[in-house]
Amino acid sequence: MAGISDSQVNETGRVEAFSDGVFAIAITLLILEVHVPKGLEGRGLTDALLTEWPSYAAFLISFFTIGIMWINHHRLFTLIGRVDTWLLVLNMLLLLGVTIVPFPTAFVADYLGHPGERLAAILYAANGLNIALSFWGLWVYTASSRRRPRLLKIPPESAEVKAINAQYRFGPLFYVAAVGIAFLNAGLCMAYCGALALFFALPPRRPRGAE
Repeated sequence: MAGISDSQVNETGRVEAFSDGVFAIAITLLILEVHVPKGLEGRGLTDALLTEWPSYAAFLISFFTIGIMWINHHRLFTLIGRVDTWLLVLNMLLLLGVTIVPFPTAFVADYLGHPGERLAAILYAANGLNIALSFWGLWVYTASSRRRPRLLKIPPESAEVKAINAQYRFGPLFYVAAVGIAFLNAGLCMAYCGALALFFALPPRRPRGAE
C-alpha cells in the first residue's frame, strides 16, 4: 500500500479539526434550552424543576447523540488517509444535520407532554434520519473498493471496514422507524432515539470468521 504523505495527513487533519469545532458548538448550544423556572405561582421550586423534565430529557438525549456522532466521526477519520472534493461535500452535509440538532431539540423541550409533541418528535427523528443517511453516504463513498485513488488507509476488504459496513447498513432504516414511532407516540420516539444513540456508541463488531 502506498504511504500517506504529510500533505494528505494535513488535509484530513484540517477536515477533522473543522468538524470538531462544529460538533463542539452544536453540543454547547443544547444547554440554552434548559432554563431556570420562572413565575412559580405558588409552586415549590422542586415542583417547578420537575415540570421542566422535557427540557432535561431532550438535552440529555441530544447531548449523547451529538457526542456519539462525534465519536463515530473520529473513528471514521482514523481510517481515512486522503480527502477529495466529494468527501468534503458529504462531510459538510453531515455537519449540516449536526448543526440542526439544537432546533428540533428546542421543539421537543417545549412541546413534549403538550399538544404538538408528535410534530416535534417527527422533526427530531427526521433530522436523525438525515444524519444517518449522511453518515452512510460518507462511509459508502469513502470505503468503496472502486475509488481510485483509494481514500482509506486500509484495504476495503479488511475486517474493520466490514464491521463498520455491517453497523451502518441499517442506520437509515432505524431512523425511518423512529419517524414512524413519532407519529404514534412522541415520548416513545425520544426513548427510541436515545437507545439508537447507545447502539451506535458500541464499537463495530467484526463479522464472524473475519481476521
